[in-house]
Amino acid sequence: MKFYDLKVQGVPQALFVLLLAVLFGSGILINPLIGELNINYQQFLAIYNDFSSTPENIDAFMTFFLSEEYAQMVETMLKIFGIIVIQYALSMLLSFFYLGAYLVDLEANEVSFSAYMRKFLTALPRFIGFQVLFFIGLGILGVFFLFFISLLAVILPLMYFVIVLLPFAWLVIEAIFIFKEITLLDTGVGIFKNFALSWKLSAGNRFMIGRNIFFIVLLSMFVRMFVVGSNVLLSLFITSFIEVIVLLIKQRLIALMYISRTRVARDNKV
Repeated sequence: MKFYDLKVQGVPQALFVLLLAVLFGSGILINPLIGELNINYQQFLAIYNDFSSTPENIDAFMTFFLSEEYAQMVETMLKIFGIIVIQYALSMLLSFFYLGAYLVDLEANEVSFSAYMRKFLTALPRFIGFQVLFFIGLGILGVFFLFFISLLAVILPLMYFVIVLLPFAWLVIEAIFIFKEITLLDTGVGIFKNFALSWKLSAGNRFMIGRNIFFIVLLSMFVRMFVVGSNVLLSLFITSFIEVIVLLIKQRLIALMYISRTRVARDNKV
């Protein structure tokens, strides 16, 4: 069986192509915007350096915030943010469908595309509601954290280095709430109770879960770091292709860990 395979033929191939289209397409859209943003940022940096060396130039510095260049920079940033949000939402929905389909495969002898869809659609409203609350909560915590670090940095400037630890904080959150999606697929748990359920299921195994997730994230980071070349489109395609593979492997790993955590081994039955 292939790493992405499902029992219903054609479904995993279609999901793979759709995920690849989402990641590769968003990369194509973002790439030129990154170039524009870099130009705008260099203009801002030049004006800021001029202001920092000669504070009397504050009028020129403040004028920049009313200029067309600044408006263009903000517009470009919003475009990039919008594309990233859409890309993330679509990839989450597709990977959520794959997770549900793989869960069906693990527990049913006879499966069909309608069984995949039924599992997906039953959990979809709760999935959307949970994700909205989850990321709003993370956003609020992130704002408070940055505000707290900024206050401490006034006294201890070295506290700014704590921001470097944010990716590790995300890994911890991933390990704690690793089952936040599959519980919605496997049970009828409500949106709010799902926070407690996913927390409870990961308890006692978070080191092992964190180790597995760290390996997946590290693999994805290596892909982004080393897949470079003069051909931008080819590099984007290779990166997107490998990221889809990593994403599907992660979903299968989550399903297997969840089954191991919640099911009694059938071999132990008399």
